[in-house]
Amino acid sequence: MTVLSPGRANDGENQTNVIRQSLQEQLAIGESLSIQPQPDWSLLRQVYANYDYRPLWHTPFGQLAEAGTALKQYIQDVAGAGLEPALYQADNFSHLLDNQPQQLAREDLLLTDGFLRLARHLAEGQLDPAAVDPLWKIPMERIDSARLLDQAVIGLNPVSVLESLNPRNHGYQALLRALSDYRRIASEGGWSPLPEAPLLRPGEQHGLVPLLRQRLRTTGHFDAPSPATDVLTYDPDLQQAVERFQQAHGLKQDGIIGPQTRAALNVSVEQRIAQIESNLERWRWLPQQLGDRYILVNIGGYLVQLVEHDKVRLESRSIIGRPMRYTPSFSARATHLVLNPTWTVPRRIAVEDLLPAQRRDSEYLLRKNIQIQQREGDQWVSQDPAMIDWGAFNRNNFPFRLQQSPGDGNSLGRIKFHMPNPYAIYLHDTPAKGLFSHPVRDFSSGCVRVEGIQDLARQLLVSEPETISLFSDRLASRQSSYFKLPQPIDVYLVYFTAWIDPDTGVQFRPDIYDLDRPLMLSLRQLSPSQDKQFAHRETEPVSIAN
Repeated sequence: MTVLSPGRANDGENQTNVIRQSLQEQLAIGESLSIQPQPDWSLLRQVYANYDYRPLWHTPFGQLAEAGTALKQYIQDVAGAGLEPALYQADNFSHLLDNQPQQLAREDLLLTDGFLRLARHLAEGQLDPAAVDPLWKIPMERIDSARLLDQAVIGLNPVSVLESLNPRNHGYQALLRALSDYRRIASEGGWSPLPEAPLLRPGEQHGLVPLLRQRLRTTGHFDAPSPATDVLTYDPDLQQAVERFQQAHGLKQDGIIGPQTRAALNVSVEQRIAQIESNLERWRWLPQQLGDRYILVNIGGYLVQLVEHDKVRLESRSIIGRPMRYTPSFSARATHLVLNPTWTVPRRIAVEDLLPAQRRDSEYLLRKNIQIQQREGDQWVSQDPAMIDWGAFNRNNFPFRLQQSPGDGNSLGRIKFHMPNPYAIYLHDTPAKGLFSHPVRDFSSGCVRVEGIQDLARQLLVSEPETISLFSDRLASRQSSYFKLPQPIDVYLVYFTAWIDPDTGVQFRPDIYDLDRPLMLSLRQLSPSQDKQFAHRETEPVSIAN
């Protein structure tokens, strides 16, 4: 074993050469070394060859340089960015306790591997979305981690380079703070699950009430003083706390502790942490720059937001695709509004929904103002529905095109956002406005119905008063027309099940498309230590007498 000679200035190059030799030796046999997680040896060989096998983070005298010290500390603190330090070799740093050249070379390699992996994970996410989410269609923006390493080494600023990759979006940063809060709750013991009990309504007395009060206090939904007397009474303060909790979990805000509310209360803190971590990963899959102005469709939250300079300027409730006709996560650019649109019925809806309805009721299509057309030569020719034997046709034999004329009953309502995409999914109005009052709104066949879509449209025209006047006139004409937006706007449809509402705090929603579980499992499998609990805790509910 070669030992570094005593530190003298003229010995610095000799000591560097000793570390260089050890770097070459370890790189040559890297795959056989017992290091977990396994470094990317192929990339490390390329990187160090480019630097003639010189240490990147150590001085010529074998001391950890200032940039190396800063990088090491950043990796050890990366839990604050929602990532696990062990993934970036943090646990292996503690095993390097002496100044032997082999140890110094190993530390240099681990720091470089940690930087390269962390850069990718911050900019691209820890996982390839194509491998864990079949509904994710937003293109990935790839980075050149080796080029970023060059910037960090030459500029002696690895932390600044990594910080520049961390998503700066307010929604991501706010969710990070929520993750910190829930980790603190977990470190303090979390909360106890509520036992099975009959429906509990405001004003009633039950032994469950003190436990319910404590459960809601733990997550900040209940902040009133506990009553000195009548501790078993479900009082107005507790009712307000329950309704806040219900709002934050997409439940009917009636203050009643029924099966759905109890189930949400009993999701463990570990599961909520995993849910937050999964949604942070989705943020990392998004492009670094979403633009100064864009529309965000929160699929899992049934919301549409107009975002300007990272602030929500307008928020509307929405209706999204049901699980069998899902709304995928994708991005598109809206260029036009279609006013008083005609609806050309997608073939799937025509054969699965409208054909059976027409068989049951021979006037169904007529009442819906839907015209039937059949191709004759190179033209579509209108057909009389009364002259068609609908029983003779099925999903494999349906030669018709169905089109619904503009009007109050048109399924697209009065406005459709024209945003070309391969999925034939659009933002549009709807005549069925009563559906927006439901807490769970997965009623569509994939498109996104937007409550108050005229307000959203006018916000996009607000800088040009004359344009708004023309828009209003054309909308009132009841004639179908295209209306060009003054500026095209990017639209991002993203499946979130946890996010932050600036007024009400952290929001959780059920995983209606069953996309959280595989994402949670894959994130868990990345961890060198897989002892986290991501499922509901198996703790027995405490027994409460009525």
